Amino acid sequence: MTKIMNRVLEDVQALSTNEKNDLMKFLIASMDETHDSDSDQQWANLAKQRYEDIESGKAQTVSWEHIKQRVLSKHEAVIFSS
Repeated sequence: MTKIMNRVLEDVQALSTNEKNDLMKFLIASMDETHDSDSDQQWANLAKQRYEDIESGKAQTVSWEHIKQRVLSKHEAVIFSS
């Protein structure tokens, strides 16, 4: 690693959790060199369509408790089968 990178890593270790989180968001955003100007509209359209599907009954929702139970039961199955 370069001297600059070593210094940055030392400085990062001194940051609070919130500051590290902010830094991580900044770094991830800075890596996205191109922004599709249409992507925001595409996401909005998708969200609207999914909402309409739920409201019309075309799509069914699942409660968080149900999802959590499925995940935990699969996790337990993996642990106990090892």
